[in-house]
Amino acid sequence: MLQYFSAALPHFLAYFGAAIALALAFLSFYVMLTPHREFALIREGNSAAATQLTGTFLGFAVPVAMVIGHSVSIPDMLLWGAVAAAVQLLVFFLISRLLFRAISQRIVEGCSASGIFVGGMGLGTGILQAACMVP
Repeated sequence: MLQYFSAALPHFLAYFGAAIALALAFLSFYVMLTPHREFALIREGNSAAATQLTGTFLGFAVPVAMVIGHSVSIPDMLLWGAVAAAVQLLVFFLISRLLFRAISQRIVEGCSASGIFVGGMGLGTGILQAACMVP
């Protein structure tokens, strides 16, 4: 058992490190592309921004977690993680540009319904992605 653990630990660390780097890259890119500043709003106590960003991050993390369990290599995982990130960006774009043009401003104003809607759509889309990414 200890031999198996010793052999598996480097793989765990490599995948976990790559997943954390991918998550940080996604969060950085996402908050740069949205019109409102999620982290500043969260620091101010804006629960709409916190809900929106948390749901979006979970919508990214769920498919990445599924891919980690089924990928053949770290580059494979990173590629599918990039797809998950692109889909989350697309979800926000479609909501904020086509469905509810004022949703970003509503999040800034602290409208919980707007944050829940965006976060929920991100999470739901992530769950669907995860199901589709399994061979």
